[in-house]
Amino acid sequence: VRRAAYRIIDGKSATYYGIGSALARIVETVVEDQRSILTVCAPTADVAGVKDVTIALPRLVGGDGILSTFPQPLSAQEEEALQRSATVVREAITSLGL
Repeated sequence: VRRAAYRIIDGKSATYYGIGSALARIVETVVEDQRSILTVCAPTADVAGVKDVTIALPRLVGGDGILSTFPQPLSAQEEEALQRSATVVREAITSLGL
């Protein structure tokens, strides 16, 4: 996923095709109640000790939206990185007065 934008740019010269394709897949899954596992962002109560975070995780998506979430095990290093990222995002939000 991290390198996907570069592949799209190489093929199409822009990333909005990738964004459009992902959005179309999500809409199709909901409208047709396909019950597919997709990696999508949603508010999550707790991930590795980070409270009230919106994060992309594998989730079962269907006609009623997100039906369930499949938390992923994180290594100690990944948990540390998540904590640092959460701090940076919260500080940015605070600085904007949001």
